[in-house]
Amino acid sequence: MAEDLPLLVEAANFIEADFIVSLLQAYDIPYLVKRENPFAVDARYTVGPLARHQIFVKPEDLDRAREILEAEPDPRDIPGE
Repeated sequence: MAEDLPLLVEAANFIEADFIVSLLQAYDIPYLVKRENPFAVDARYTVGPLARHQIFVKPEDLDRAREILEAEPDPRDIPGE
């Protein structure tokens, strides 16, 4: 299935992937996450290149998802700003 979906982004670890997935969920954009190391029992403890997560979206959602990820954060959402 991932072969039919365009790659949105490759996250370096599960924390980055979780943040991106949260944004996609907030905007009702369906996604698919593929871990680099499918044999890891818990991907949170995997480091280095094996910790990567690929996030795919539908072709029709790709431009919108990229816009969301590239948007500047609202200064009201940044503590201390």
